[in-house]
Amino acid sequence: MVNRTAAVKQVTSSTISAWFRVIRPGNLFIIAIAIAVLRHSYDGSWGDDVMLEVLFILPLVLLAAGGNIINDYFDIKEDRINKPERALVGRVLKRRVALLSHWILTFVGITLSGILSWQIGNYIPVVIATTISVILFFYSAKLKGRVLIGNFVVAASIAAVIPFAYADEIYTTMSLFINSAMFLWEFGILLGLTFIIVFTRELVKDIEDIEGDIIAGHLTFPIVYSTKYSWLLIRTLILVLFISTLWMIFNSDKDIYITLFTGITCVIVYFAWKKKATQLSAWLKLLLAVGLLLCYVSGSGIPI
Repeated sequence: MVNRTAAVKQVTSSTISAWFRVIRPGNLFIIAIAIAVLRHSYDGSWGDDVMLEVLFILPLVLLAAGGNIINDYFDIKEDRINKPERALVGRVLKRRVALLSHWILTFVGITLSGILSWQIGNYIPVVIATTISVILFFYSAKLKGRVLIGNFVVAASIAAVIPFAYADEIYTTMSLFINSAMFLWEFGILLGLTFIIVFTRELVKDIEDIEGDIIAGHLTFPIVYSTKYSWLLIRTLILVLFISTLWMIFNSDKDIYITLFTGITCVIVYFAWKKKATQLSAWLKLLLAVGLLLCYVSGSGIPI
């Protein structure tokens, strides 16, 4: 029997090009823009200290790059089934190069976050960066194929960008409970919407990748409980998202941008009910981008 993935031509034969493809520069650029927008959105102005703003951006960008590499490192088997032409680690990019790159990027990211914590006199950046780096490694190695755990980890990691970006605005002089309560009071809506959107998109991606995940031995939600119940959960989360959007409509004066956000949410509802996974995944990603736009135009941490 012929191995159908063995004859697949890779998107590049260059080691350098493969390395850049694996770290996903487009996604890293989006993360950088997201942090910059969140920083700007708090008080509607850019920081005067350029180096400090760079320190807020670089650590998570580097950690994300390292996370992307280690994810592909552990996903060799399923990637050769789900996206064989893009399965570069182990073929074009040597596995030891990928692993070393992950550790270097992670080390530099954590180090920069430590410098940032020292600069602002706040332990939050280095705690978040260290936690994310550990979680991303174990997510790729062990947690990705576990029912809902992997989805939760990805959503929580992306949502963690919010407290990281606002770290210098969070008080740490009081008890952990009071600090957390104050943060959730100010940024809870933004945090919650980000988590729901990303968590839902990860569930959709599990449906898209079900063939490769079965062969890899993963136990994702659609594999364990069927795609029928996956769509039920996805629709429930999107209903929560839709209700939240309606709440924003009645509590916002940013009519044009809220209308855009609402329109995209309605499209998402449509594709969810039609069970169109590929389109739904793309529109959920677009909704995150529009949410950032809302943050930017509102000039506050809450997109309303």
